[in-house]
Amino acid sequence: MTSVLLVLGAVVAGWMVQLYFTYQQSVRFNGDVVRLKASGPVTVGVGGNRYRGGRAYVAFSVDRVSPDGVVADALVLAGYTTFASAKPLPALAGRTVREVAGAGDLDGLTRPQRLAARQAAELLITRTDRVTGKPVAAAPTT
Repeated sequence: MTSVLLVLGAVVAGWMVQLYFTYQQSVRFNGDVVRLKASGPVTVGVGGNRYRGGRAYVAFSVDRVSPDGVVADALVLAGYTTFASAKPLPALAGRTVREVAGAGDLDGLTRPQRLAARQAAELLITRTDRVTGKPVAAAPTT
């Protein structure tokens, strides 16, 4: 009976350690996303599959002064462990939000990154300001 309790205790302790590291990773990524806000409105998307090909989180900011909604800066969080950290994603910089939301491939992005970037762009395009009712992204509709 004591060996069963010992194994159960080890499993619970391991689970608690994993939860702690997951929390720390999310706090780090959230801090990185908050720093993107200096460049303009920020959106985050997730894409990919947890076990086949991996999951990626993409966050990007849109230049406030650009009438076309150009991506100013972008980050990607991808990896199989809780020790993964956000990295710059220069392949999105300079592209319009409508281009990122489109169905075409973007050079320099993996499939999960592409799916996450597309989701983030679509969220930004469809999100509206609660006061004015206008789209937050300054991208023109086509």
